[in-house]
Amino acid sequence: MIKAERSYWESELYGRKFDLIVLGAGLTGQSIAHFYKKENPDKKVLVVDRGFYPIGASTRNAGFACFGSVTEHMADMEIEEEAKIIDRIRRRIDGLGLLRQTLGDKNIGYREPGAYEIFTDATVYEQALEHLDICNRWLCEAAGLEEVYQKCEHNGFPAISIKQEGCLHPGKMMRTLYEKNLAAAVEFRWQSQVERIDEDNGVLVLENGIELEGSQLAIATNSFTSTLLDDIDIKPGRGFVFVTKPIPELQWKGTYHFDRGYYYFRGVEGDRFLLGGARSLDIDVETTIEFGTNQKIKKSLISFANDVLRLPEGWEIDTEWSGIMGFTSTKSPILRRINNKTILVAGLSGMGVALGMQLGKEAAGIVAE
Repeated sequence: MIKAERSYWESELYGRKFDLIVLGAGLTGQSIAHFYKKENPDKKVLVVDRGFYPIGASTRNAGFACFGSVTEHMADMEIEEEAKIIDRIRRRIDGLGLLRQTLGDKNIGYREPGAYEIFTDATVYEQALEHLDICNRWLCEAAGLEEVYQKCEHNGFPAISIKQEGCLHPGKMMRTLYEKNLAAAVEFRWQSQVERIDEDNGVLVLENGIELEGSQLAIATNSFTSTLLDDIDIKPGRGFVFVTKPIPELQWKGTYHFDRGYYYFRGVEGDRFLLGGARSLDIDVETTIEFGTNQKIKKSLISFANDVLRLPEGWEIDTEWSGIMGFTSTKSPILRRINNKTILVAGLSGMGVALGMQLGKEAAGIVAE
């Protein structure tokens, strides 16, 4: 790598010290910048990202504005204590409310077409119904919501309906937040690959040799955090998603969960259908920071669409992609100070849309203290 030369004049661009540097321009990182700048309009804030635009998960998710299905909560009970599950649900619901309030429903394409968890296994369905009371209690304790989960039937499947879950357009969401930050004079450095973090001094060392210094440094790189910091409890998880060409008379127009949240699907504007997930079928291979398509998973999702959901014959995939999520061992996110210069926010465990802005606001408050 050739180190960048710097002229006398370029110190105005690269030699300045910022009050806050945020590493990672996804939803969490840009939310840190947004709320810090909102409360400190005279402070100099810089957001740094390795991509041409944020591509980890913020623009590559499935657009679910959700807080968890019953079988997901059941799975969480095996790895986490009840109080922390309730707190995580509260964070998700608060985060979605903050996201909608801050950016506006129209600007993020938010809607609530009806949410359901469907079942194909009678035993699993009965187990889920046995957990309705406890899951409803959790939602009431977390957010004051009553009877969120209810037994029902949907499109011929045993199901559980989920009140107040919705969906949104991730691209519109990120564009709106980016435009707000630009209007607030937050600076950005795109395509800036970080070689090393000096967290003790608040310095990012880029691959081209440029050093960026901040009085405070916020690291919001989610799944990629372990490549920059040692001993971080975050593993990457690749998720595959596709969207079909328009399907006349599409029956699946709501938002849907299946199998502990590992499968997710929904209707998209224009009679299109989105389907993603199935990471559980090849979990070791999908524990990666490399983008790409796992053909085993893609084939399984197509079979699921045909054999289980029974999409009309002749449907075709229009667009497909992968996104990289970051998971902690308990699925609880990490929000902590590394030292008096640096804060870490990462490990959103597949719930970045719900958690990102709320965690960003909390981090901004800690940085400002």
